[in-house]
Amino acid sequence: MDLKIDDDIAAKLRKLLEDEGKDAVVRVRESKIGPPCKAKLVLRLSIDEREDDDVEFNVKSMPFVMNEDLVEQYGENLKVTMTEDQQAFDVKSV
Repeated sequence: MDLKIDDDIAAKLRKLLEDEGKDAVVRVRESKIGPPCKAKLVLRLSIDEREDDDVEFNVKSMPFVMNEDLVEQYGENLKVTMTEDQQAFDVKSV
């Protein structure tokens, strides 16, 4: 898995992981955004726990996980950015 992430975002994620404890991981997940009738699926990051069907990988010494089905759907080359409002971590295929 190749996940590109800049140092500022990595520092924010590292802080979130530290606050959650030693078993926490960063999850790449699908989220619905927008009004219900026009919602679209996007990839986002969240702090979570490991699950059996996860693919696990390390980025900048942090544990990341992603469901096997999402890896097949979106591929293994991803890039993390912040949303315009700086409230969420956005993930895109590259």
